[in-house]
Amino acid sequence: MSVPGPGPRDGAGTRPWTVFRGYTVGSEAVLFLMLPAMLLACLGVLPRDLAAGADSPLLLTLLLAQSLASATAAVLVTLQWTDGPPSAPGRWSLPEVRVLAGTRWSLVAICVPVALGIAVVATRHPALGDEVLMVLVASAIAVQLLRLPLPVSIIGSLVLGAVAALLGVGPVAVSFGTGVLVGMIVTGRSSLWLAALVRELDEARGVQAHLAVAEERLRFARDLHDVAGRDLSAIVVKAELASRLAERADPRAAAQGQEVAQIARSTLAEMRALVRGYHGADLATELRGTVSLLRSAGIAVDVEGDPADVPAETAPVAAWVLREAGTNVLRHGRPLNVRIALAERSIVVVNDGAGPGPAPEHGSGLQGLAARLGPEGSLRTRQDEGRYLLEARLAPVPPLSPTAAGGPAVPAPSSLADAVTSVAPASASASEETP
Repeated sequence: MSVPGPGPRDGAGTRPWTVFRGYTVGSEAVLFLMLPAMLLACLGVLPRDLAAGADSPLLLTLLLAQSLASATAAVLVTLQWTDGPPSAPGRWSLPEVRVLAGTRWSLVAICVPVALGIAVVATRHPALGDEVLMVLVASAIAVQLLRLPLPVSIIGSLVLGAVAALLGVGPVAVSFGTGVLVGMIVTGRSSLWLAALVRELDEARGVQAHLAVAEERLRFARDLHDVAGRDLSAIVVKAELASRLAERADPRAAAQGQEVAQIARSTLAEMRALVRGYHGADLATELRGTVSLLRSAGIAVDVEGDPADVPAETAPVAAWVLREAGTNVLRHGRPLNVRIALAERSIVVVNDGAGPGPAPEHGSGLQGLAARLGPEGSLRTRQDEGRYLLEARLAPVPPLSPTAAGGPAVPAPSSLADAVTSVAPASASASEETP
């Protein structure tokens, strides 16, 4: 069966924010690269008109320089914004793109072509028309308007259009030019807002994955407490009673000490069963839980095989392998796809969130997992081309017998009250003999 996770899948280990960051920077560059030519077209000046003049190389060079400078400045401003802290929440708890910080090089980039144009005008060069100079100035100002909040940017664009009208530009050219400028600014700011939203969602997925790991740790801690807490309380009560009887040279102290040892052996057996995954480990339940955890982290999961294919004697071990593999995926990788394959004597988990290079050495978790598989089982890992494979070969493991824990196991009291009741007569006898 296939359980698709939410979110795009663009490559091994690539997160949505990484992809959308590149898209945002590229879109801003394209917008401002085209802006000078579009403004010039709004003024009724086409490239063939510029090429017809005697000094057309100068005009075309200035326009090309302004296009590249505006695109470069927009890229620098956008990169500085994407490398900074996430946008703070605003209205409706959505991220709000506020004033973008400028850079020294972005200001230098947009000012150089304008300075060259003004220098040409100052020398009364006949080839430079008023339209070209206005386009150079408007393109430089547009990059600064991108840094401002959207309402301020729109007002600034309208003011720029009004200034052009006062300088004698026709109403049609002013209308088209102002519309193009407003459209560019709105598109650029909208791209930034959408990028901020994608960034917030991507970080929320990371937090959700960490919470899932923490929840798994808490669940294991609760299981450990349920197994050991009751028995340890009984051991404390019986050990105190044995100590008190020993002080009075009561022969019943030895019997109480033996009961303490037997309860300790039983507790040790249950703890071993818990760590090995025998304590309530169900493969179908672990599979559903692992798929749910991975989906909550935005990972697509593909499951091959069925839990019923795994024999009952190896299903608990397979459940623990699946639990450990799923936890490691969330803790150590950032995959977009995970494949889980279940077979009669094996379980394979593959994810595409591995980094470059060979597979790291087995940590304590994988070493413990290999120990749980036993001498007849095996654990193999491989890392290649951004994919990490974990394959466990299962072997039938007999149920844990009481003698394997170090001696005959005595059922522990079902509650602390039962433990106190079982030792109450001896406690009373001890108190009667107390002078």
